[in-house]
Amino acid sequence: MIAILARSAPVDVAVARRMLAAAPHRGSCIELRALGHCIIGVANRPDFVDSSLSTEGSVVAALSGGLDNAGEIGAAVTAAGFPPASAAAADIVVAAFRAFGSDAPKRMRGTFAGVVTDGAVLWCFRDHIGFRPLFYRDDPRAFFAASESRPVVVGAQLGEQPNLEVLEQILYGGMRADAPAALLGVSRLPQATTLTVNGTGGVAARRYWHPAELLESARLTPTDAGDGLVQLLKQAVARSLTGDDAVSLSGGLDSPAIAAFAAPEHRRRAGRPLGALSAVFPDLPAVDERRYIELVAAHFGMELHTYRPRARALDGVEQWCRLLGSPVPIVSVPELSEHYSLARQLGFRNNLSGEFAEFVLGSPRHLAPHLVARRRWRALGRLLLAERRRGASWRTLSRQLLTSLIPRRLAHGQIPRASDAHQPIPAWLDAPKIDQVRDLPDWSQEQLGGFDGCTITMEADELCAALAGITVRRPFADIDLWEFCLSLPAELKCPDLRSKSLLRGLLRGTLPDAILDRRDKTVFNDHVMSQVDYATLRRFLVKPRHQLAGVDYPRLATRLERSDFNRLEWFWAQELVRIHAFLNTW
Repeated sequence: MIAILARSAPVDVAVARRMLAAAPHRGSCIELRALGHCIIGVANRPDFVDSSLSTEGSVVAALSGGLDNAGEIGAAVTAAGFPPASAAAADIVVAAFRAFGSDAPKRMRGTFAGVVTDGAVLWCFRDHIGFRPLFYRDDPRAFFAASESRPVVVGAQLGEQPNLEVLEQILYGGMRADAPAALLGVSRLPQATTLTVNGTGGVAARRYWHPAELLESARLTPTDAGDGLVQLLKQAVARSLTGDDAVSLSGGLDSPAIAAFAAPEHRRRAGRPLGALSAVFPDLPAVDERRYIELVAAHFGMELHTYRPRARALDGVEQWCRLLGSPVPIVSVPELSEHYSLARQLGFRNNLSGEFAEFVLGSPRHLAPHLVARRRWRALGRLLLAERRRGASWRTLSRQLLTSLIPRRLAHGQIPRASDAHQPIPAWLDAPKIDQVRDLPDWSQEQLGGFDGCTITMEADELCAALAGITVRRPFADIDLWEFCLSLPAELKCPDLRSKSLLRGLLRGTLPDAILDRRDKTVFNDHVMSQVDYATLRRFLVKPRHQLAGVDYPRLATRLERSDFNRLEWFWAQELVRIHAFLNTW
């Protein structure tokens, strides 16, 4: 998806076509709409249509992704006194902007990014969480926007150069929601934001969603809270299904919970079992969850497919950095690609996962201090009594009050980066440059962790899925469900100090007890360390052409000679390799 708003010259259709051609993996089926000083366009593949244009009119729109609640928005538009729109998603977007202006995206549900114009003004927007990307460049002569950063570079005729400041942020942490792209001169639109662009030279970004306002705002009984959570999770799963679906099934709680709601609904709609695709590790017993996966699949009558992952974290690292227009931290892009590609080969077009449950359902870690700080003594008493009945000692409960004050890093593709419980920062890294663990002193701030930070990892995930020809949905991140959970009082959201205990209780009798009561926790260290690739590390990190501040390359080379990295060294070295692979394209 692309958009151009011309300011000093007539809009050039050829530039729009060059922008779309700069991302050939998106497809060669190109559609354009020109209106006034603006032109918008989309590109799709014949076998994967994931972007759309509205019909021609005085206002036009392009949409990447889709809307889960198009019917509801259409009804609200009509109720507001505006003409009804067709059922097409991009036409619904046009009608919503006519009726509700730049706040229209707040009413939308789904994974989406879009542009809307009346020929003189352009509005750009992203979904609440930022699953769909949007990049832009504001020049005096024109404004350029696109779903990827490289088309923006092509449209603005910038010439590709790396943004070295951003590369350091990718390595050391601290990327904000509005962090620029890794390609110099390109900006990133933050999640939950509408950008208004006028033809005289000016842009204004406005956040349309403020989840902090919802915290603990509901007044519900425990029964009402449970019923509401079940109904909204059921709705979220139903919104995510297409009829050609597979769940990325693990042996934990999150994805089996999605399967519990998806399996019967999929059978009702499609007349066949819901698919499941699972990674198994028969050669790594500490990692393998096959027995739990098979238990869940049999329980819900799912069509289970398993595979042993073969992709390695640094496979094709230069090609991926070139394609993505950026090094991507934290996630293993080759493993994402392998999973999505296999799902498509098996005939699935839509992948459901249990991701984001941790954010939505909340952590009880800071619950007790939160209740103390707000003087909710009855709730605190019930919590302590419940824990005592579960066998917790007073000493353990006292320790919980103390340890809950220890700061913690969370969110949006971030992991603890300044320290590890057992391993220090590698000696070849400058510790003070590393973004320190952010202090989250109370429960309230922790509930909002899922809305912070840069969406760079989700942007990479979206492109991997698009390349494979599938969509990815995360029902736990449904906004209606998430808003409901944000509104729950802390003592209802976390009735005890176990993780996700509210959901566990609600699914008792629906999920197998072996899943709900599971105590052994899968640790992926063995899989992570089996991927250490010293040959690739040496190729990029010994006497590299470019050197980043804060890295002691001679000391790193000595460690690479010994070939005995620990887990944390391997993590940091991967991050560094991706950055050097990106820099090597110049």
